[in-house]
Amino acid sequence: MMLVGKLVMNKEKNGDDRHPHRHRGSFNVLIADDEHLVATGIAGMVRDLGHTVVGVAPDGESAIELAHKHRPHLALLDIRMPGLTGPEVAVRLQDELSIPSVIISAYSDEEHLDRIRASGPASGVFGYLLKPIDNDELRVTISVAMMRAGVEELAGERIHQLEKNLTNRRTVEQAKWVLVEKHGMNETQAHDKLQRVARDQRRPLVEIAAEVIERGDVPA
Repeated sequence: MMLVGKLVMNKEKNGDDRHPHRHRGSFNVLIADDEHLVATGIAGMVRDLGHTVVGVAPDGESAIELAHKHRPHLALLDIRMPGLTGPEVAVRLQDELSIPSVIISAYSDEEHLDRIRASGPASGVFGYLLKPIDNDELRVTISVAMMRAGVEELAGERIHQLEKNLTNRRTVEQAKWVLVEKHGMNETQAHDKLQRVARDQRRPLVEIAAEVIERGDVPA
């Protein structure tokens, strides 16, 4: 849970408001199951584990609506519900809100598992529990699901940052060659020129480079 706690604190520090009520060790949980007694029992176990139940949905569409309203950290989804199935809801929650899900099911056959595997990383499923479940199984599954989701999110953020850095570097390189061709500078002189302008105008280097590419020269 240390990784999850670190991720949570970083998000709060950076002002990420997708999960405004997250705090270390406790999560806001959405439950979706068309069997009322089962849903009520799961909700009781979730609360006993120290988490908050933000809503209980009787079907897939209601689960998505509640997720958009409450932005839970995790969804516990029955695999078979009226309308959308649990795996279908999980895909939507992952795609639209980056919310991980755990499937809770009375079925363990390969057909259901294959449906989840078919979506790959986009499935949004980070755990699978067989009914009937107990508190210990639920506790461990929630912890592991949130840890896995945290690791995947951090990896995605790193990839995004690397892609952004590469794009910025290409922009600066292109701007340097604009100055080389226009003013007969060498590459080092062009780079120094871009840095001086960025420093004098107190603007990011990549922003100055983009203007050079657009205008054909450094901004005044």
